[in-house]
Amino acid sequence: MDLTHIDSLFQSLTHTDSLDRMFYLQHIVGAQANVLVSAHYAPTTSTYDDHLSKEAVYSAIRSIITVYPELSLIGIPQPLAKTGHHTLFLAALHEIDLGTCVEFLDDEAPMARPEVIERLHNHWDWADDELNPRKPWWRVVILGRQEVIFIFHHLICDGRFGYIFHRQFLAAINSFNEQKRPCSRIIKIDPERVKLSREMEEFWNGSTSPLRFIHVLFMFLLLRLFFGRRLLFTSLPKPKSNAKSVIAKAGPEHRTKTRIATLRITASRMRRILAACREHNTTFTPLLIVIILCTLACDYYPKAKIGISNCAIDMRSLYPAGMETKESGKFLQHSSGTSKFTWLDRYRRVFHPRSSDNAHSKAGSKITNVDVDGAWELVRGYRVSIKKAFEGDNLVIPFRAANAVSDDLESTLSSSFPALGLHLNNSIQVSNLGAFSTGDQGGRWKIDDVSFSASAVNGNISYNIAFNVASVEGGDTVICASYEDGILAKEMVSGILEAALEKLEAIL
Repeated sequence: MDLTHIDSLFQSLTHTDSLDRMFYLQHIVGAQANVLVSAHYAPTTSTYDDHLSKEAVYSAIRSIITVYPELSLIGIPQPLAKTGHHTLFLAALHEIDLGTCVEFLDDEAPMARPEVIERLHNHWDWADDELNPRKPWWRVVILGRQEVIFIFHHLICDGRFGYIFHRQFLAAINSFNEQKRPCSRIIKIDPERVKLSREMEEFWNGSTSPLRFIHVLFMFLLLRLFFGRRLLFTSLPKPKSNAKSVIAKAGPEHRTKTRIATLRITASRMRRILAACREHNTTFTPLLIVIILCTLACDYYPKAKIGISNCAIDMRSLYPAGMETKESGKFLQHSSGTSKFTWLDRYRRVFHPRSSDNAHSKAGSKITNVDVDGAWELVRGYRVSIKKAFEGDNLVIPFRAANAVSDDLESTLSSSFPALGLHLNNSIQVSNLGAFSTGDQGGRWKIDDVSFSASAVNGNISYNIAFNVASVEGGDTVICASYEDGILAKEMVSGILEAALEKLEAIL
């Protein structure tokens, strides 16, 4: 498809950055399906109807697209001068047809149960069909007219925007007038509102020397060379390979299948945890990472020497002031991460190790001889490492260095994907959206529960378990652990979550 033809179907072609290309490739080759943020909508009083009307839903989504026309963006591969090679552009749809991206499942229970999340993750929405010029790279599924699930291609937005989506949705349904005439299901997009400001485009698409990027990879290469057999998750079966074409959609044999295990921390327990975090001058995210590493080191991999962990972070705070305006387009995808490798003996000393020296032992033994002060010292140390990632150009330089490597999709697939594996294999990822807060909006509806989940990424290029965390302010906290089917057992992942909660209680 040439650019002239594309202009008749889409608008506002722009260049992509390294993250755009990575997320596009992960989906097209079958490495990762999607991300979702779910919210349960409940009436504020028993006198109100407990079912969202279809018109209220359509009207709310229309209002969100009006504020965020960037939801019309999709990725379009284009041929380069080099035969058989392509680059990626972002293009905006002329129109969005809500009939292509909104689904009501009235017979389903209004709950984001693990099996529901699995099913949605394993439906490859933008790989099964031919390109539809009115179908965006996201969709909304409504279960039982109360559970609203926003599912999206990671190229388009991130989990934090999922919170923004639901905040806007809640405000829209609370201001919806039932007497209003039905709105059109077709939404036209103004291309000028999708275009980035020159400053924003230069900030995200700019590049610098790839030496910083190469330096990080070299450090991980040395780590694997000397400690390869003493890392976490070393005895797992090899994942399936991903597809090799950057334009032909991956078949089922190459698509990563996601499994989900969940843990719900009650509001009362979470209040105790957060109070303890404040008392020890830290926060929940580093606490969770440290406790999971302790669990893996003590209960499942007693002979491992080094643990690799990745903490997802939000890069919105890195923008220079005034870069985004009401008139210009906005980036809805700002996720990045900071990696850390730690000596696991320090983590084992916090908890008395189990009597069994076999890997993958079952959780549930009584925890004894807990070094509470040592545990909180590890947590504070991890928090410092996260904060350092935001100092100076620590996040921007690696990102721009990756921009300088190649904008060639084929080269990215053949060289950068193995580099991702070098960086992320044998590790865990924790992504915490924090507490969802809406303030006192009034109105008929409130959100009383949220969930956040990212589908598993092919284990050849990524971490082994992702722990995705979300909560409503004052409500329960839900951890969705995603992992690759056939690689880890559900009993093991559920056991890690349960044992981590036991250890968390032990240091409180």
